[in-house]
Amino acid sequence: MARDHARIRLDIWADDEWRDLPSLSQWLYLHLLTSPSLNFCGITDWRPARIAALAADMQPSDVEFAATFLEDGEFVVIDRMTEEALIRSFVKHDGLLKSENVTKALVKSHGSVASSALRAVVVGQLLKLRDRDPSLAGWKVLGSLVEGRSLTPSEAVMELPSNPSATPSGTPSVTPFGNRAPLLTPYSLLQSPGSAASSDSQPSVKREPRKRATS
Repeated sequence: MARDHARIRLDIWADDEWRDLPSLSQWLYLHLLTSPSLNFCGITDWRPARIAALAADMQPSDVEFAATFLEDGEFVVIDRMTEEALIRSFVKHDGLLKSENVTKALVKSHGSVASSALRAVVVGQLLKLRDRDPSLAGWKVLGSLVEGRSLTPSEAVMELPSNPSATPSGTPSVTPFGNRAPLLTPYSLLQSPGSAASSDSQPSVKREPRKRATS
């Protein structure tokens, strides 16, 4: 059962944590959510160079920079060793467990995930969802999946390779990557966060992302 569309909640734009993200981080999240490789567990390929190739003014370093905000807010969990990224709330919001057939597809997808840490986070998210809504049809066909190891996103981060764009303190760095010239979009003066600083008209990303509540 192949995915041919993605559900994007319209109320995402009313979410304060989402609106606190830089625009490039929002773009990256929407890309991951609509990626053709996204499976029924909410896990997709993590290949910064390929992601950067989807936009004319982006480089792999920009992708990693944007990911720093998503990781700090627990929007995503990334295993850079297996090149996989998990959208944390995907199982909760996509309504997969309303259908037994789609839940079977989730179980199959879970078995093909290479990252043990991401597999465990999926189990943790399923257990939280079961506590909230035990009446969903999908619980009948999950079998032993929810009996496996479970992790919270923060626990998984302790096991996973760190984001190369993060500073030792864990705060995203806004230092430009390299000495490349500013990259301007054709229709605005906005630069990507990894571009060199320019004139006073150039907005810069200064604020730190707020920690997202584990809900």
